[in-house]
This record gives sequence, structure tokens and C-alpha cells, in this order.
Amino acid sequence: MTSRLKKSPPSRAILRAFHEGLEEMVELGRAPEGLSKQADAQQIFTLSLSAIVDGKGVKEAQPVAWDFLIGGGSIPTFLVAVSGVRGKKPKMTSLTREPMAAQAAEATSHVENLPHVRQHRYDLRRLRIPALSLGAFWLRSLEKGVPDLAVPYHAIHDKLKSMQACPMDEFLAVVRPIAEKRLADEAALRRKAKASTCG
Repeated sequence: MTSRLKKSPPSRAILRAFHEGLEEMVELGRAPEGLSKQADAQQIFTLSLSAIVDGKGVKEAQPVAWDFLIGGGSIPTFLVAVSGVRGKKPKMTSLTREPMAAQAAEATSHVENLPHVRQHRYDLRRLRIPALSLGAFWLRSLEKGVPDLAVPYHAIHDKLKSMQACPMDEFLAVVRPIAEKRLADEAALRRKAKASTCG
């Protein structure tokens, strides 16, 4: 059974920023000529600690960027990042080379071939929790009654295995106490700073 993974297409403005940024990198000699403009585009969302702690989950996830994977095979793999915050003009923000770009392509291929993806329809996204330096592939379900899945980049808990799919609710349940502790630590630091200022 083939993969049923869907990938939402970027807007024209995002694509323009990608093409213009890549052309500039070629002109500067930071990327080779002849790279195909056909790329694997993945939208990136961020999730705040408060959204996790309050139980709002990915409903509160905000789109912030796109990653474009290009190359591969006999051509080096590159990852081009483009900002994608609503209301702001998109622009290329970084160009990542191998081995990190190749690792990102390999991880994407792994997700595309997961058994869950062969059985159900999902929209491929990427989820970041910047305050905890955590990230995961987000498989947003396109079928009623089928839950969203998370595929963590790294093992952050014995209940979450690196590059293994788990229900999004389970992923967030594991992350929640970590988020609660971080918020509590930040609040304690603010109180300490305020007390020292008043003193």
C-alpha cells in the first residue's frame, strides 16, 4: 500500500521567497548551480508552553515558517528555510547543508513510510516547542475518528521513542509536566529578580 500522506502547498509569496533566496545563494557561491526548484515543502508550526499546560494543544499551534528540501541522490541535499508568519513578508532565513539537510530528508522519508501513513490519510506538518527545544513531525489526521500523530525527532521520555509515531494527545501529555516545570522555574526567577530589585 502506498503512502497517503498529503502535504499542503505553500503560497505564491512563500514560493517566491524560496526561489529568490535560492538564486541569491547560487550567485554568492553558497549553493551549486543546477539545483532543481522542485522541493519538498513542509510547513512549521510552534506551540507555546501555556497552550500545552492549559490543555489547548495543537489547536493553538501557530504557523511560523516553511522548510524546503532540495537535491539528493548524486546532488548534495540542501534545506532552505523561509519565514512564514501571517501578516509579514516571507523571506529566506537560512540555508542548511549536509549532513543535517540529508538527515532531515532521511527523517521525512521515514515518516512517509510509516505503517500509519499507509493506512490513513494525514497532512504532514512539523511542530516545534521552542521553549523546550523540542520538535516532532505532526501528522494531522484527515479522517474522522483517526487521531493526529506526533513523531518526535528525539527521545525525550521513556514513553516517547525517537522517530516512532504516537497519538498527539499522548505526546502532549508527556510534555505537559516538563512545560509546567519550565513555567514554574521561569516564574520563580522573575520573583527572585523582582525581590532583588526591590531590595
